[in-house]
Amino acid sequence: MPEPHRAAVATNEGDPTIARGAAVRLSVEELRKTYRTGDRVVEAIRGLDLAITEPGFFAVMGPSGSGKTTLLHLLAGLDRPDGGRIEVGGERIDELPEAALTRYRRQRIGIVFQQFNLLPTMTALENVMLPGTLDGRPAAQLRARAAELLAELGLADRLEHRPDALSGGEQQRVAIARALFFDPPVLFADEPTGNLDSATSGRLWELLRRLASEKGMLVLMVTHEPAAAVHCRRVFVLRDGTLAGAFDVDGLDAGGLAVRAAELARSPA
Repeated sequence: MPEPHRAAVATNEGDPTIARGAAVRLSVEELRKTYRTGDRVVEAIRGLDLAITEPGFFAVMGPSGSGKTTLLHLLAGLDRPDGGRIEVGGERIDELPEAALTRYRRQRIGIVFQQFNLLPTMTALENVMLPGTLDGRPAAQLRARAAELLAELGLADRLEHRPDALSGGEQQRVAIARALFFDPPVLFADEPTGNLDSATSGRLWELLRRLASEKGMLVLMVTHEPAAAVHCRRVFVLRDGTLAGAFDVDGLDAGGLAVRAAELARSPA
């Protein structure tokens, strides 16, 4: 089996669960996922190997249908693989029973989607409190934590606003605050600025980069936008459900990054 592409070298000695202070590590080996639509079989992920062993902001790119979102859903425990292994923070995610997988999604990682997925009848504060509410935590503790996160993301004056009273960028920041509720060391983002204008998108990309740097998080973003990926440390390029290659962003502008990613996506298997 070929050695997976690695962003850095680190060890994970300590608590095998994903807790603050544990080594940030994400790895997949020989990962496979197949979907069936009638008589048609689609190999979305085909024996993929990938490892990231250090905090930072990373991107996954590739043509439409290359398996980017499928990979993210498998890493986040939103879907189960047909084969291979997934390890996050020393824990085999692919082996978790359903109840433990639910706790993993709620407490140990954060997930941000293109659609903000905020509950329209709840205020910004209540939306951010939701993970803790589902976990049965005391209401006063939840309110304090949610208010702290919203203030940190520049929304201290929007606590009691419902989603329809917020701009797109504000709604996505509420979604990010909710994803950070349990202070996870890993954050997954699936096209997080797909519904935002370019100026707002730029601010969100910089926010994700800052979170990775200041909080020591591993942030993995699926994107098709070179302008997003230039904010990252390293880019992983998928092609036909496999890893075509990876490269460091160092000094690349959006145009240069787009050329490099396209070259990898077209390279022979």
